[in-house]
Amino acid sequence: MATKRAINLRYKPIHPTPTPTPTSTPPKPKPKLGPLLFGGALLYVTATYVSMSVLKSKSDTTDRLSGKKDQDPVSPSNFDTTGVWDSVAKKYDKEIGWDEVVMGMGLLRRWLIGKAQGDVLEVSTGTGRNFGYYKPDQVNTITFTDRHDSMLNMAKEKFEAYKDKFHQAFFEIASIDQQTNKKYDTIVDTFGLCSCQDPVEALVQLADQCKSSQSRVLLLEHGRSHYDWLNRLLDSNVDKHVKQWGCWWNRDIVGLFENERVKDKLEIVDVSRWHFGTTCYIVAKPK
Repeated sequence: MATKRAINLRYKPIHPTPTPTPTSTPPKPKPKLGPLLFGGALLYVTATYVSMSVLKSKSDTTDRLSGKKDQDPVSPSNFDTTGVWDSVAKKYDKEIGWDEVVMGMGLLRRWLIGKAQGDVLEVSTGTGRNFGYYKPDQVNTITFTDRHDSMLNMAKEKFEAYKDKFHQAFFEIASIDQQTNKKYDTIVDTFGLCSCQDPVEALVQLADQCKSSQSRVLLLEHGRSHYDWLNRLLDSNVDKHVKQWGCWWNRDIVGLFENERVKDKLEIVDVSRWHFGTTCYIVAKPK
């Protein structure tokens, strides 16, 4: 019988050669969209604003070259803007709506109006373009005034969509520089100092209507720029602009607070300027 021979098999373990991995590089940081969008929007807004100013300047120059005679400069003492506001009241929102969107005015209005609280007075209400920016839970009463009933009537119609949100709201025909014995916690004025007859008197009266040193005057106004070249455009077109929109757009808004009468009454708490300095965001308090 044959003897079985044991066979020893030796296995040499085979270790697979690891596949080389490519050298990993840290991922590139994603660009932050916020600053990019904001910067792009700001560039677009300022470019558009300058373009509009230049086009208006060229339009006036064309009128002069075509033979239209220069007229005496208009001023608050010789030109009443009532007829202007009566003529633009019904088309006002449509005419300026797109300009405000392009220039980001809605955001500035929201930042400003959101500060209103307590008993509130809004002067130069116009057609009521601020209604949607108030925080009704912060407001006890609110009074809207304007000296042009045609504009205030448009505001009353618009307010129908907001009236249930406010506790008490009133509408009165009154000028921004009109004296009154009523007192308020917050006074709001957006683009009213440019259209009133006497902006210094207006600021004095607004200060006198503040309840206490805790009251605030909230202003969003347009006027002179930081730059002389843009101021020249505003100055050269002011007559045309007043006759079309009832607005003296070349007033030195921040400079008004250097007037002695105003300095005795109001102090600026916060100020920022936009659109080459022509739009002024101001929070002031009474002294």
